[in-house]
Amino acid sequence: MSPAVTARTHLIERAAELLGDPGGTQDWRAVRPLAPLAADAAAQGPAKAEAAVPPPVIAAETLREAGLVMAGDRPARSRAVEEIAVVQHQMLRTVQEGPRAGTPQGRIVLVTSALPGEGKTFAALNLAAAAAGGAAGVVLVDMDGREGGCSGALGTAGQPGLRQLASDPSLRPAGMPLRTAVERLTFLPHGSAGDGAEAGGRRDLPSGAAMAAAILRLASALPQHVIVLDTPPSLSTSEASTLASIAGQVILVVDAERTQRNEVEAALDLLEACPVLQLLLNRARFSANDTFGAHGDYGAPDAG
Repeated sequence: MSPAVTARTHLIERAAELLGDPGGTQDWRAVRPLAPLAADAAAQGPAKAEAAVPPPVIAAETLREAGLVMAGDRPARSRAVEEIAVVQHQMLRTVQEGPRAGTPQGRIVLVTSALPGEGKTFAALNLAAAAAGGAAGVVLVDMDGREGGCSGALGTAGQPGLRQLASDPSLRPAGMPLRTAVERLTFLPHGSAGDGAEAGGRRDLPSGAAMAAAILRLASALPQHVIVLDTPPSLSTSEASTLASIAGQVILVVDAERTQRNEVEAALDLLEACPVLQLLLNRARFSANDTFGAHGDYGAPDAG
């Protein structure tokens, strides 16, 4: 993965430049933590801390099976881990310094793709987990709801989630995300379909405006949290285009070996209501020797 960020000179040209010169320098400024957690139960003693923190709902093994590369028994350093760290660094910097910084919209990160199968759910899960280390909290939201998507992979299909929040304005958003084994990372499932809905279906799906309003309520209810949206492909449904207007940044995942230029351009046109559009090149093949992992496994025991 490699991030390509610009105000849109055109993004495609900038991505091509990045692939042509993967050794180009970047001005990576230090990202400060967004804010400490409001309360630290550990300060009240081990017994109270243990009682105050319930066991995680979504276990580490489930997260690993869903594609989380940073989980427990995997190497602390790998090419994938390092590349994800670079992208989430840029993501948090945009939260802090982007055009909508300081507003609920500025903490909303929309992850999408032009087409299905480009790796957007994998990217959303791993970016959300990585960002949880530098934020007071991160909520990963399944906006997609397709069969085999994030809710199913995390074992939460059928549980209340986004659908219910969008359909019932009286619900309190802050208590709905589920805890995970990753500290400060929670997950809001897509939510169960209503009775009589089509299988896997979208017939009873709340309107885009209702879903956007629900996400804004969630961001307002959790004022220190980053909200990462795993959104359907932008050329498949209208959700990504609708939500772009309330997001602080869009991360468009692009299969570098498959997606055509005209498809990326069409997706960008649909997402231009967001002030910050970024490309995340997935499955890119670099020939240079200065990419992550080209000089061996730094994290190995015998590394110098």
